[in-house]
Amino acid sequence: MTTLSDALTAYRLCARAEGRSPRTIQWVTSSVAYFRDFLGGDPDIVQISPDDLRRFILALQQKDKYSSHPFSKPRQQRLSPQSINTYCRAIRVFFGYLYREELIEHNPMEKVRMPRVPRA
Repeated sequence: MTTLSDALTAYRLCARAEGRSPRTIQWVTSSVAYFRDFLGGDPDIVQISPDDLRRFILALQQKDKYSSHPFSKPRQQRLSPQSINTYCRAIRVFFGYLYREELIEHNPMEKVRMPRVPRA
């Protein structure tokens, strides 16, 4: 059994060894940690399904900007589609790593379509 937190620790080590930038590592780990908190605990990575990410996307679409920010007041605006897409891409990168390292047999995030981002 490998928990999501244990897998995040392994990802950090691997990403640093591969020369990933500190900002990329922070982006992926903070997004996955936010997903882990959404799931309500520290699940085993093999128990995470595509529907978990879909429920996360729906929750993000209902979330107000800055609602979890320690210094800024929440706004009555929802998170932008770009922000939601950024969270999803980071989670997809992480699960791609888990699959490549053979920590999971199937990548559940391959089946999830990323939310559309309107063109500017």
